[in-house]
Amino acid sequence: MTVPDRGDGPSRPGADAGTGQVGLWLLPLGPEHDAAILAGQDPALAREISGAPWTPATLSAFLGRCAGWSTDGPLRELAALDTRTGVLLGGGGIARLGPGIDRGEATLSYWLLAAHRGRGLGHVVAAALVALAAQDPRIDRLVLRIAPDNPASQAVARQLGAAATGREEPHPAGGGRRARRWELALRR
Repeated sequence: MTVPDRGDGPSRPGADAGTGQVGLWLLPLGPEHDAAILAGQDPALAREISGAPWTPATLSAFLGRCAGWSTDGPLRELAALDTRTGVLLGGGGIARLGPGIDRGEATLSYWLLAAHRGRGLGHVVAAALVALAAQDPRIDRLVLRIAPDNPASQAVARQLGAAATGREEPHPAGGGRRARRWELALRR
């Protein structure tokens, strides 16, 4: 799967719409997604992503930074849209830079807006992001940091083939929370 530069068309679908599964477009996350994120966020998403609900100002600042990132750069935040409706389902990130990330590793994050949870879409979004990361020859292993009280994300990680390492690290949303480190080898 390729992710286009801004202005190009969307990427190929991440799932086959003909199977009854939602097909996905992965697009760079940007200011055009602010209204959907603000309307669709809930306390669970806020707790896992940023530690607090987005305000229009904080989300605008974050999405503005994302818009400046290169699609093949070390930091990528992506929006996952339903190919049939164009509705923002969620998204995720692939970051080759960050605390505790070694050469050949990247963090993987994934999220869904509240209205789209509970239907197996977390796995669809995460699998599309894994497929994208696997195309990058600089990434051999993905690191997932999952809160111990987030069984849905743990289930997605298991479906992807990731394994818990037993290590605890700071949670990506900060606030003194801890997360368990999971790893997924892309190349053997």
